[in-house]
Amino acid sequence: MSYTKRRIKKGPIIILCMLVLVIILVVIGINLYKKYTSDEYKLSEKGYKEDEINEILKFDEKYITYAINHDYEDDFIPLIKEKYFLWKNYDKYIKYIDDVYGNKKVDYDKVIALVNVGANNEPYTHTKKTNMDKGYAILVNKYNSLPDKYAPEDIVEMSNWYAYPNNRIRKDVYDAFKEMSEGAKEAGYTLIVNSSYRSYEEQKEIYDDYEDSRGKEYADTYAARPDFSEHQTGLSLDIFSPGANMSNFAETETFKWLSENCYKYGFILRYPEGKEDITGYSYEAWHYRYLGKELAKKVYDSGLTYDEYYAYYLDD
Repeated sequence: MSYTKRRIKKGPIIILCMLVLVIILVVIGINLYKKYTSDEYKLSEKGYKEDEINEILKFDEKYITYAINHDYEDDFIPLIKEKYFLWKNYDKYIKYIDDVYGNKKVDYDKVIALVNVGANNEPYTHTKKTNMDKGYAILVNKYNSLPDKYAPEDIVEMSNWYAYPNNRIRKDVYDAFKEMSEGAKEAGYTLIVNSSYRSYEEQKEIYDDYEDSRGKEYADTYAARPDFSEHQTGLSLDIFSPGANMSNFAETETFKWLSENCYKYGFILRYPEGKEDITGYSYEAWHYRYLGKELAKKVYDSGLTYDEYYAYYLDD
């Protein structure tokens, strides 16, 4: 028996090896391309650490794109993680942090709140006309003014059963207050209005008196300039209990009931304690603003000042 030695053709083997090599190189190339074009790699090139990258990749695409296209920023992640962060204000947040904090620990929640309401600027600077189309939801503060010498048309006189003499207010606000007054009586409390609607001229007289007697800084702390006053809107009331005044109303049981129940009737405590840097005014336990029942409940539940709530939820 004889055996014939088979010859293995080298050509196909070489081609097969080359094909495998090409496939391997293509796979490697694709993986390298994916790596060097990935958001993870681009962020790492900007100096972000792995845990920071993982955080950033959870955010919207616009935030990821910003981080990729800008130098590393220590404040980037803490800011965008804040609940009331507004992207349109990002550059303002950074500037405020740089101007105020320097190397100190940053209170990001406070930065967000102050910048959102415009309080990173000096009062009565960077002002704009408020959007009157908002109806009862209009915002009036030291940065948002009423139309020149604004006066609402539906002002009515308040009965001496509900207010001290010479008080006037918008009709819907009056009706809401009467309902709230009845609710207070059922709970064993009496409410009475001390101050209500003020015309442009009346507000100017009050502000000028403060300024003449105590100076502009004092006046701006305790009174609004004309056209920047909530009282001029006809939507605000200064409410007390009989015998109480500005110095002691906050200590009364009437105030406790009012502050906890006013939203049920469409009102909010407008200038709460501890929020002076946001509202621009000293704590006023007696000053209540009408918004309507639905919006008042939302603001009350949020725990925000109206300035903060408006900036985040209502500003266009």
